[in-house]
Amino acid sequence: MRNKHFVRLFLAMAAAALAGVGCGKSGSVTAPPEAVVTGAAVLQGTVVGSQSGLQVGVVGTPLVASVDDEGQFALAQVPSGTVTLRLEGAGVDARVSVPGLQDGQVTSIKVQLAGGSAQLAGSPSCAPTAETFFSGVLESIAGTRLVVSGRPVEAGPSLKVWRGDRRASLDSLLVGDRVKVWGTLRGDGVVVADDIQALTTEPGPGGWTWIAFSGVIESVKAASLDLHANPNTPSPSSYPTLIVKGMTVTTSADTKFRRSDGSTCSGADVKAGQTANVEGWKRTDGIVKAQLLIING
Repeated sequence: MRNKHFVRLFLAMAAAALAGVGCGKSGSVTAPPEAVVTGAAVLQGTVVGSQSGLQVGVVGTPLVASVDDEGQFALAQVPSGTVTLRLEGAGVDARVSVPGLQDGQVTSIKVQLAGGSAQLAGSPSCAPTAETFFSGVLESIAGTRLVVSGRPVEAGPSLKVWRGDRRASLDSLLVGDRVKVWGTLRGDGVVVADDIQALTTEPGPGGWTWIAFSGVIESVKAASLDLHANPNTPSPSSYPTLIVKGMTVTTSADTKFRRSDGSTCSGADVKAGQTANVEGWKRTDGIVKAQLLIING
């Protein structure tokens, strides 16, 4: 009898406890966590003053991306409207608000880091697609689809693949190669690649080494003029040879010319006295074949 009485008492107490929780009173039942917010916008940016190990995340979401060696990052599935970015790592813990994100669109920003704080440099731009470039490790390749440091990449119809100064095939790229990608970032977060550079240093006496540096343009020399050239051939000033920081830098039809604000320009816009950021292949004789030339001023 005593056992039956104890069982009835226990059941009554349990029922009372459940009823109390159902009426909004405190109880031991934990409410399910709120759903994580994501969206369909894409955000890419350049972090000026970034250091190795920096990451960018969207507050209130699980979205996070590493900033590459050139300060580039990109995030997909970002909520539309205004979001807050958190920049962490390398002694930095800063936040910055970014307005105007739209589903299916690419928002491009530039973030300036200074004194542990972050702020937007200029206004965000929003468009269905945007030019992009970034570097990373080739994680997988299947046909014309690649994953580079977690970012999906598709080979564009006019894709050029380079290893050193030589053209290579897409299937010559190997998982584990460090590569640099130039192309178009779509509103779904996929990069359609126009150029892929394998940054792996080629061994041997004829090897080339990838280099990136900046300095004042000390001199500009136009390419020699071929008197028998086709009249449609670019003018000699289109692909000049420069001296930057004491190094000889050659340019060609494969060189991408940009201004510091991201707009395109040509070799004819390059002048002595400007500051230039140069990226390309350095030969064993010290000459640099520029793949990207960004001028300031």
